[in-house]
Amino acid sequence: MATDEAQISNHRFIPLSSGKAREWISALPLTDPGETTRRIFHGLVDLNRRALPAMTRLQISEMLRPAVDVALEALQRHLEARAFPLTPKSQKIFELTQSLMLEFAGSYQVATLDMMTKKEGNKKSLQLAIYRAMDWMGRVLLLTYSVYVRTRETLWHDINHLYLLAVENGVEKVVLRDTSPGAPTIEARYIQINLLALVKPYCLRQGEVARLMHYFVQNTALVTLARDAEGQQTGEYAHAIVLNSDEPAAMMLLSDLPHSPTVRVLNLNALLARMDGHIRELEAKGVPAMILQEGLSRNLAKRVIYHLSAVRNRSYNRFPKKEQIGMVTRFPDVLTVIRDAQKTDAVEDAEAEDMLFNVFMESDYEDEGRSKKTVIHQVAEEEEGARIQSWKVINTSVGGYGLCWEGKEASGARVGEIVALRDIADESAVWMIGVIKWMEFVAGSGLCCGVELLSTKIMVVSVKHVLNRVLSQKLPVDGLMLPSIEGIRPDPALILPAYIFQAGDEIRLEFAEREERVRLVLLDECLGAFAYFRFTALAENANEEDEDDFTSLWQSL
Repeated sequence: MATDEAQISNHRFIPLSSGKAREWISALPLTDPGETTRRIFHGLVDLNRRALPAMTRLQISEMLRPAVDVALEALQRHLEARAFPLTPKSQKIFELTQSLMLEFAGSYQVATLDMMTKKEGNKKSLQLAIYRAMDWMGRVLLLTYSVYVRTRETLWHDINHLYLLAVENGVEKVVLRDTSPGAPTIEARYIQINLLALVKPYCLRQGEVARLMHYFVQNTALVTLARDAEGQQTGEYAHAIVLNSDEPAAMMLLSDLPHSPTVRVLNLNALLARMDGHIRELEAKGVPAMILQEGLSRNLAKRVIYHLSAVRNRSYNRFPKKEQIGMVTRFPDVLTVIRDAQKTDAVEDAEAEDMLFNVFMESDYEDEGRSKKTVIHQVAEEEEGARIQSWKVINTSVGGYGLCWEGKEASGARVGEIVALRDIADESAVWMIGVIKWMEFVAGSGLCCGVELLSTKIMVVSVKHVLNRVLSQKLPVDGLMLPSIEGIRPDPALILPAYIFQAGDEIRLEFAEREERVRLVLLDECLGAFAYFRFTALAENANEEDEDDFTSLWQSL
């Protein structure tokens, strides 16, 4: 028994000499990913809290790299990020994966600091330690962004500090061997990490963070980093980094740029020109879909250019609230609840009264308000399978809502998705249409998201025919029509499933017991994961009066 306990203890801790550490690593049971991960994690936690020479720590860390890669590959196979928030099991796997990455980055970071303070090692070793620490911190960021989790405090401070140390020692531009793709130097890896932060990762749709990182890896050389903005920028803004801060690169006014040796400015002009050139080339060829070079879609490229070149100030004041709101996700379910809301209310009113009576008779509630809320939930469960969830309202503005999902089960929310919202405390409240613009999981609070409100007046429409070309898609296809709004949306709009229709299509719509022939004139590819078209009505014959705003129709809703 004592021998078994000694073996377990030996497995738990990494030896503090290079030779014995090599034997410990060789003894890892790589065919048992769980046990391997357990030993590496506990070994790193212990190693990072022990004193040993910086060069020995660096050597042990380098020997551990292949085994850490094996452990992380096994963990990420089990990390399912198909819905958010993550399931309890996936959340645990994420936390272990993040902790293992941070501990491994910490091993190189401790070696770096010991070399600096104790004057151990040489510049080549210092350069390697800085690169590895920064590289693994970058991997942590990619992981957290991909599952919409808030990054750990001080992580950006550590990344910036590592780059500053490299600059102070003149090793930021020196090429290394055995590096991450597209980043042969510390500066190149630093640029990659900051590019990911600049494109607003919490506003990206599921899976797009990894696709963008792949694109940046292929095009890192197009971006340069300078000490000031002279000759770098053509407008009033710069993409700047303050190295002694806990923040990534951000857009700021040139007039606000600090005159400090710890400021760096990214020049993205060549990268933006390359992406814009790809888009123009595809549009000139009339290619309607989807893929640019390196797997970047035209839709995503347009949004990235917007995030990297546009400054969007918050237009509306936010007002805190502590209410609940009903939200429906998935386009088919949104169509269901909007379609049901357009039906006559007579039967529904009678059923609601009967249900309210039954609630009072069969249940014990303190007041009528709680009873009505129960009825609303019962009605929601019966709306032809449409799933209506109750979200907490964090704040509201004219432009939309800040919401939070406090449940542990998956919410069904996705960035870019069309959603329907309704005040669940008010039976007479109408459904509103919005789009999820960003998501972020905050430990202790839940999954938070921002919903941009599109319209409070909506009508379900059905596309019966496409008149100018033949589609492989079976028709009819249902969608939504939104009215024009003065100062916000000058023309009415159609929301349709993505990638079926295109600008220039002439279609026949059915709505409100009438048919209309319209032409789709402009497609907004950036608003959400759906097709958002402006359109004009086409007269059936020369004597028919044109009507392209449906004003009288909206007034009757």
